[in-house]
Amino acid sequence: MATLEDLTYGYTVEFPADGWEAKVAIEQAAPFSDPEAILKRVTFLGAEGLIDLDIWSSHGSDFVEWLAWYSKTRNNLPSMSPNATIAGYPAIVFLEDGIAVDMLTAFWADGEHVFRLWYTVTQNENGLDVFWHLLERFEHFGRTGAIVHTEIPESVKETSRQAMTASGIASPLVTSCCGYSSFTNPFPCCDNKGNCTWWVYYSYGGVPFRDDACTWWGQVPDYPAWDRKAPPPPIGKRSIAYYQAGHPTYQNGHVAYVGSYSGGSNVTVSYMGYCVNCGTTQSISVYQPNGYIFLKYEPTALDSKAQERDN
Repeated sequence: MATLEDLTYGYTVEFPADGWEAKVAIEQAAPFSDPEAILKRVTFLGAEGLIDLDIWSSHGSDFVEWLAWYSKTRNNLPSMSPNATIAGYPAIVFLEDGIAVDMLTAFWADGEHVFRLWYTVTQNENGLDVFWHLLERFEHFGRTGAIVHTEIPESVKETSRQAMTASGIASPLVTSCCGYSSFTNPFPCCDNKGNCTWWVYYSYGGVPFRDDACTWWGQVPDYPAWDRKAPPPPIGKRSIAYYQAGHPTYQNGHVAYVGSYSGGSNVTVSYMGYCVNCGTTQSISVYQPNGYIFLKYEPTALDSKAQERDN
């Protein structure tokens, strides 16, 4: 086993040293550019999937108040009543039963910060074991020596085991989809028959979003580098065309990739359909999607050269 120690946010967590690694994916430097967004994300990456540890400021709210704020400003949570205990703190743990992917989620707070452990459920029991192990071996500084408990409802564990064995859900971290290669892609490929979220992740070269496409719009405020807008798409930027659940064409929601847009009434999108097609390109009205998601700042070739020099 390996131990990750975070002095800034006051915790340690144990994870498997064999086949898993921990990478900082998001880290805002103080003073925070967006104090309501995720302050830090550590992604635990293994053959069984991606597990994200996200940290927000509580802004002085108690745990239930913060959950209510999150549910109102991001995506609705199924419950705001604690049903578990993590490192001695009240927590909610639940499985979000998605359309294309299931998300196993745990929220808890230490008074100053709110933590989330977020796992894209795969058809691999080891991945679930690692998720539970991370929760059970998560410790906060200042509570050393105190009697702390991590208690997870057995009903949640059983539901997650059932989701893991559900038919038709391919394992995320497939290295290819419809002949395209995308290592560490956290989205399923529906038995190599396509998936819109897999395609957008591949086309963008990585995005921080997880879960079904219909939830991406609500996730945008969590990521300090990303923004969203109503149609038309931003000029001179790559973007993600977003279709909310209940859209006339895509009832379950959808995302597509926009490589460029220079103005006009139409925009060219490329996309996959979940279990429907392996990729197509189409010119559509800029007003067909419900909105567009994009990076606030796109790295330039000069930025890339500077980074190579600095490294």
